[in-house]
Amino acid sequence: MNRPTQTPRGWSRPFLAAALLLACSAVAYSENAPDPVPAAPKRAPQVVSPEVTSDDHVTFRIYAPNARAVTVNGIRHLPDQAMTKDDNGLWSATVGPLSPDIYSYVFSIDGAIVTDPHDRDIKKYFQSESLFEVPGNPPILAEMQAVPHGVVHHEYYASKFRSAEAGVEVYTPPGYDPRAETLYPVVYLLHGFGDREEAWVDAGHANWIIDNLISQGRIEPMIVVMPYGHPVAVEKRDSMKDYSERNDAAMEKDLVANLIPLVERGYRADPRAKKRAIVGLSMGGGQSLEIGLGHPELFDWVGAFSAAAPEKDMDKTFAQIVKDPALRPHLLWIGVGKEDFLLKRNQAFHEWLGQKGIVSTWVVSDGGHEWPVWRAYLPQFLELAFR
Repeated sequence: MNRPTQTPRGWSRPFLAAALLLACSAVAYSENAPDPVPAAPKRAPQVVSPEVTSDDHVTFRIYAPNARAVTVNGIRHLPDQAMTKDDNGLWSATVGPLSPDIYSYVFSIDGAIVTDPHDRDIKKYFQSESLFEVPGNPPILAEMQAVPHGVVHHEYYASKFRSAEAGVEVYTPPGYDPRAETLYPVVYLLHGFGDREEAWVDAGHANWIIDNLISQGRIEPMIVVMPYGHPVAVEKRDSMKDYSERNDAAMEKDLVANLIPLVERGYRADPRAKKRAIVGLSMGGGQSLEIGLGHPELFDWVGAFSAAAPEKDMDKTFAQIVKDPALRPHLLWIGVGKEDFLLKRNQAFHEWLGQKGIVSTWVVSDGGHEWPVWRAYLPQFLELAFR
């Protein structure tokens, strides 16, 4: 005997059929429906970094929501600073108060070293660094002040002594007129290893230092030439045991045979040795000593800051000034910090000068191999030059 078909309690056959039809339709729709629209990514907050406050504190910020650990590294006299993350993924840290000066720093994000993406002031190097300034009251000499300003010209030139075209920055003083008959003394200002021709402006603020010195009547208006100090491509240094020697030799040839004539053709540069100086820091300090003392017919004023000072063949390299005191520079200025790793090397060179009867101004100051030391040395040298 056939038993009647059973339906769920309370459901009629027509209702059950309709329910099954709707269920099948829902399955078919779900199989053909488009993927759900993904949620919009969380918008990064607006970031101000670094923020220097009136009480000389500085706050650093960076948006890194997936990072596990972030620090601020490289601030002079401070250990690495741990940053804390808020609920939005924004990391921050505050330091200070800091003394008025120009500082550099980088971020370490889970071990990756990066510059601050919100800081437009950058020092270009193998590992570039971000910069910030804590202003002084009264302003420090390296600050931009309300005085007449010179102009920094950035040019490029080719040279047979260089592996590629090079840049050079040339500072001309306030009131400089290329059509006038006035001739200006010239300073060749050299940077350190790994830097570029912009270093003395970006990190050294040399143009503002010179603006302020001229405004205060402490130096006369002058032209300052800041060339690129790596005529041999710096990328080759790892494959050349004698990189420094070859680079310095090429720098000497380029500066003497190419750059000086280029400057004197294009600017109102006084061509006399008594109106020409050369000075530099670290690698550039060593280059300044070798080029300046090796060419007494070109330079009467020679300076070196934390220099990679000459260590061998000095009697031969500087034979002219050893034999003839009349060829020695009017000023030979050498400065180095007490904590500088090149202190002993500079001391040895200073002692050699003394043994040869060559007079020099010898300055040992606080500090290490760092820009605050070199920014302080620059006005000391310039105030003695061309006197």
